[in-house]
Amino acid sequence: MRSIALAALALITLSSCSSSKSDDTDAFARSVDIGGRNIYLTCSGSNSGGAPTVLLVAGYHDSSDAWTSEDALGLLAPAKGPAVFPALAKSHRVCAYDRPGTIRYEGDGPLTDRSTPVPQPRTAADIVAELHAALAAAEVPGPYVLVGHSLGGLISLLYGKTYPDQVRGIVFVDSLSPTLPETIGAAAWAIYRDQLLNPPIEQMPMPSMKSPNSERVDIDASIAQVQAAPALPTMPVAVMTKTEPFAVATLPSGLTTETLNQSYQKAQDTFVALAPRTPHIFATGSDHYIQFSQPDLVAQTADLVVERATN
Repeated sequence: MRSIALAALALITLSSCSSSKSDDTDAFARSVDIGGRNIYLTCSGSNSGGAPTVLLVAGYHDSSDAWTSEDALGLLAPAKGPAVFPALAKSHRVCAYDRPGTIRYEGDGPLTDRSTPVPQPRTAADIVAELHAALAAAEVPGPYVLVGHSLGGLISLLYGKTYPDQVRGIVFVDSLSPTLPETIGAAAWAIYRDQLLNPPIEQMPMPSMKSPNSERVDIDASIAQVQAAPALPTMPVAVMTKTEPFAVATLPSGLTTETLNQSYQKAQDTFVALAPRTPHIFATGSDHYIQFSQPDLVAQTADLVVERATN
């Protein structure tokens, strides 16, 4: 699930998102107390006509910088900016946050110090409860349209199932489907899970990811939580899928590029089936990080779902 964009963080310096005025009711960037620990949350823009707030949920190991950093677009040029967060803030209320243990897009990719470290590993249910607490502590009222990339899509789906009264729509950005284990097959799933998603900590690709504080998610338990949760209520949904292979230099023995990419794409059908008339958008030329290579397309897709959720 980690593309070459993430690996490149160890080699180049990216500017972090700038902190907004904390006293501006429309824009803030601060750590909020959720009961003895802090979660970093940044929001900008304003709602109109009862429109929902757009909530950006990053993928595995990614901080909110994956949505806010303009320099990140240079990793997969020629991207048409601005980044997703500032693009959406022009016409919507939009928020993003740092999960504990995720990576900042600056320097050599340090772990975020804006959210308090927590014991790892965790599950999607832990993350959903944490996000709900952060939104409440920061007094960011719903309803929300969730935009989830990769693991963030699985988290967004569980959030919608757990708090259905707060969610009006979801955009899945090349998201991890809960049906991938059965689509790819038990043997290939075990290889993908244990050698690519959650390899031994000493084999993680970046120094900061070798820390015990680095984000670690129990993927099987998280998928089980999603499958056991109530059905998602009918709401506007959009699915975005890459067309290019995962940027993995060498796959482990027993897992082929064809198997991984075809199975991952096939499993996206699960998200399409969540709601009638779900747009399934293939981001031609993009790899897993569609928000880097085509941030304008991600923003436009979020616009569509917000419009459908509002009207």
